[in-house]
Amino acid sequence: MRTPPRLLGNGQGEGRCGQHARPSSYLTPTWPSAERGGPPQRPEGPPPWLRGLAKQRGLLSRLPQSCPNHRLLPGRPLPPHACCPSSALLSPAGRRWGDTPVPQSCTTAHLDPQRWLRGERGTPRLSRAICTLGARGRCWQPGMRGLMEPGSAGLGWPEAGCWLPQQWGSQRAGAAGPSRRTPAHCPSVVCSAHGMALKRGGPALAVLLVSWAVLGPCGLEGAEPGALGKAESPQCPAVCTCGHEDYSDELSVFCSSRNLTRLPDGIPDGARALWLDGNNFSSIPAAAFQNLSGLGFLNLQGSGLAGLEPRALLGLHNLHHLHLERNQLRGLAAHTFLHTPGLASLGLGNNLLGRVDEGLFRGLSGLWDLNLGWNSLAVLPDAAFQGLAGLRELVLAGNKLAYLQPALFCGLGELRELDLSRNALRSVKANVFVKLPKLQKLYLDHNLIAAVAPGAFLGLRALRWLDLSHNRLGGLLEDTFPGLLGLHVLRLSHNAIAGLRPRTFKDLHFLEELRLDHNRVRQLPGQAFEGLGQLEVLTLNDNQIQEIEAGAFLGLLSVAVMNLSGNCLRALPEQAFQGLGRLHSLHLERSCLGRIRPHAFAGLSGLRRLFLRDNGIVAVEDQGLQGLAELLELDLTANRLAHLPGQLFQGLGKLEYLLLAGNRLAALSADTLRPLRRVFWLDVSHNRLEALPEDVLAPLGQLRYLNLRNNSLRTFVPRAPGLERLWLEGNPWDCGCPLRALRALALQQPDVVPRFVRAALDGDDGQPPTYAYNNITCTGPAAVAGLDLRDVAEAHFAHC
Repeated sequence: MRTPPRLLGNGQGEGRCGQHARPSSYLTPTWPSAERGGPPQRPEGPPPWLRGLAKQRGLLSRLPQSCPNHRLLPGRPLPPHACCPSSALLSPAGRRWGDTPVPQSCTTAHLDPQRWLRGERGTPRLSRAICTLGARGRCWQPGMRGLMEPGSAGLGWPEAGCWLPQQWGSQRAGAAGPSRRTPAHCPSVVCSAHGMALKRGGPALAVLLVSWAVLGPCGLEGAEPGALGKAESPQCPAVCTCGHEDYSDELSVFCSSRNLTRLPDGIPDGARALWLDGNNFSSIPAAAFQNLSGLGFLNLQGSGLAGLEPRALLGLHNLHHLHLERNQLRGLAAHTFLHTPGLASLGLGNNLLGRVDEGLFRGLSGLWDLNLGWNSLAVLPDAAFQGLAGLRELVLAGNKLAYLQPALFCGLGELRELDLSRNALRSVKANVFVKLPKLQKLYLDHNLIAAVAPGAFLGLRALRWLDLSHNRLGGLLEDTFPGLLGLHVLRLSHNAIAGLRPRTFKDLHFLEELRLDHNRVRQLPGQAFEGLGQLEVLTLNDNQIQEIEAGAFLGLLSVAVMNLSGNCLRALPEQAFQGLGRLHSLHLERSCLGRIRPHAFAGLSGLRRLFLRDNGIVAVEDQGLQGLAELLELDLTANRLAHLPGQLFQGLGKLEYLLLAGNRLAALSADTLRPLRRVFWLDVSHNRLEALPEDVLAPLGQLRYLNLRNNSLRTFVPRAPGLERLWLEGNPWDCGCPLRALRALALQQPDVVPRFVRAALDGDDGQPPTYAYNNITCTGPAAVAGLDLRDVAEAHFAHC
């Protein structure tokens, strides 16, 4: 049976998907809530030794942060977001459903990998993931397109990859796995491991991981990590667990969540990875790791650290990955990292840092990823990042920065991604980013920005993604975006922009997504979008648009999704959409459209989905839908239609979904529905239908779903042989002889006419189930009034 239609390509802001579109860095639980603002929780998961061995072998690129009730399934594809349907597959850019761009929505198709670097955030931001394979200091940053040694310059597509969504709601999204419910304390992980990960990790590990996923934590209580490879080291501290690689002599030591207040004694000198997260250290003494010169990975997340002695990391000259997130660090001495010159990633997010001293990162020329997000930084010194010539990603989100001085980012010539979101910035000054020629993604959303200086983004020749949403911008100038020839995504939603000037976007020739929703735009002038010949997604919903001038959309040769909902257009001007032959989905919900006049959609020859709900439409005139020969879905829900013209659907022979719920229809005509031979979904619920003659549905040979709820029907004879779901609740049924055939259908095919169906809601794990009921309640004759038709005895129909 087909599932209800998902109105994809809605272009209505980010929703749940977009709120989780920026996953944290490797092992960095920075934003578990929808707005990334709350204190993160330490993830539950498999036994530490199993978790560590899996991570060493590349089967897990990151630990789960807040995705409840999921199974660990090596080799499974991932939906990109919490709200994705179970059929969704991970695509590198996550931008299309079939041939439809789906901004910030769920995808069901793979896409050209070359879009990976363009900055689409329809899937998790993969450039934030770093895999440690064999704890040898190798890192994979897909945003850099390679599997590299720290500091190396080689590029190339990796052989293996692991991805996790930041929030992935319910077990249904995992698609496969046993049907029994996963315990709430099980991890929120589904991992995609390709080729090399399994090859290097060995089949034994894969079998063990699947066993843990299927049986739960209790199923591995007796398992020993040494079973995967060499025997457990005799030097392992009593409170920890140790494990060797099964293809090398590399040793990992797992001391996570052991309530330790000091470092355990007896850590083997040859350890390559050390897990100390989730303990209760208040500080790390000087030279604490001096005998661990071969250590490449050190995790001290969530360990209650209030301080770090200046010489605490003495001897760790081979350390590549250091994680200090979720502690109580308020400051670090200038030479704290002097003894770790090989660092490739450094996580300091979610601490209490109020300052960064000059010289703190001196000597870390090979550092690729620096996370200072979610601290209390209000001012940064000019030389804060001096010496970080190789830095690729810098996260400063969630601080209190109010000003960016021009010298701050000097020397970061290799930077690809800069996150300044959720600070207190009030303006964007000129020359701040001029020394960042390789920057590809710039996040300035959720600040207090009211003005952007002319030429503020000059020099950003490689920029692909610019997010200025959720600020206080009141207008845009012609010279706001000059030189951004490679920009693909521009987010300007949730500002106070009152108007669009012609030629504002004239230099953005390769822009593919423009979001201007939730502003105060009142009018769309001619040539407002000049130069945007490659634009695919345009959102203008929830503005105050009342007038669309002729030629407003001229030049938008490639736009596929346009959202104009939540405005007050009152009427669509003639030829308003002329030239939009590639438009695929048009949203006009809540647009004050009282009437659809003839040829209102002229020029939209390729339109597939048209959404007109909640408009108060009283009439769709003849030829109002003319020219929409490719239309697949028409949503006229919640309007005031009392009559459908006989020729209304003429030419809509490909229509599959017709949604007419919530109108005032008293009758349906066979002539009106005759052209709809391919419709399989018809919803006429919440109308005023008093009768539905047998011949009305006769032309709908492909009908599979019929919703007749909450009308005034007293009789109904089912004549659709292929029907898969029939909803009848809320009608005053007269359970006499005419309903005998309906009773037989309900009893013989309960799947077609179910008594109730459990509602499947995303993210409802742990919540009481909800049901959609489908009662056929008799109002007469008196002998059976109040009974469900299915419960009426056969003897009642004996005289028929």
